[in-house]
Amino acid sequence: MRRKFLKCFVLAAVVATAVRTASAQPLAPVTLDAKAISAGGIRTSALQRAERAPQTTAYGIVVDPGPLITLSAQIAAARSKVAAAQATAALARSEAVRAAGLYRARHNISLAALQTAQSRAQVAEADRATAQAQLAEIKARARTDWGPTLAAAAVSAAAPLPQLESGAQLLVEVSLPLGQSLPALPADLAATTPDGERVALRLVSRAPRAAAGVTGPSLYCLMGAQDSAPIGTPLTVALSQPGAVAGVLVPLSAVVWHDGQAFVYRQTGADLFAPVAVPTSSRTRKGYFLPADDGAALRPGQRIVVTGAALLFSASKSPPPAAQAKTAKAKDDNDD
Repeated sequence: MRRKFLKCFVLAAVVATAVRTASAQPLAPVTLDAKAISAGGIRTSALQRAERAPQTTAYGIVVDPGPLITLSAQIAAARSKVAAAQATAALARSEAVRAAGLYRARHNISLAALQTAQSRAQVAEADRATAQAQLAEIKARARTDWGPTLAAAAVSAAAPLPQLESGAQLLVEVSLPLGQSLPALPADLAATTPDGERVALRLVSRAPRAAAGVTGPSLYCLMGAQDSAPIGTPLTVALSQPGAVAGVLVPLSAVVWHDGQAFVYRQTGADLFAPVAVPTSSRTRKGYFLPADDGAALRPGQRIVVTGAALLFSASKSPPPAAQAKTAKAKDDNDD
């Protein structure tokens, strides 16, 4: 069920991205004289070089821990059966040894009684072996379905199983996009719920399986209980990898939104400001991180508007002065 939900979530994200891209209309550069810049409180700042760990955007979903909890109960029951079978087998072996001694001591018991005791011992030993095989099969299934870490927790009823049972923590399955790999476990994980709430995730282990044909490798993580994240809630997850990537950090105050796309205004002249689209996939508490590459639109040292960007956006949506004058003249003519 969760695989089907995850597939729908991935497809919905792709469609939403395509719709935003198709609907976004380019903004025009804005020219303002020094007087207008001063009056509008427009302030620019030079972009500084920044570094951060490489980031990958993945898809998460809050999964039902019920099957894992049930599996733990099955393991406990199977372990009890093994203990009972071992005790029965030990008693049957003792009785068989005693019967053999009595038979050898001048046939104090009959041959039939000896054979019955030996048969009981053999049956008890077979029951013990069967119980141990069933326990081993359930443990192997736990490792196959949940990976070694969660399987070990199911076997011993250790953390995080009690927390999952009580609802103090939620189990999250995080899957990379199809075609991406995860050579090393991420150093840090952060997720965003559909209502925009940012939550921290704690890595548990790699998941032994991926949704065939839908995603790449998967991870199991833990998340604190969230009222806004019941079972089945999709999450957008940012994974930090070891190492560092150079780039620039765009302050949140510099960003304006148009048709679902984020923009900043880069100062290209004393009175000229050009809109530049900003990817928002790598958001931090202080702004949006843009990695530096050969085609980067924003580089260290370039100046962007950090105060008054909304004013520039409004100016870009207003008619140019020539059009305003033409409109005013037409209005005057109509009044005459």
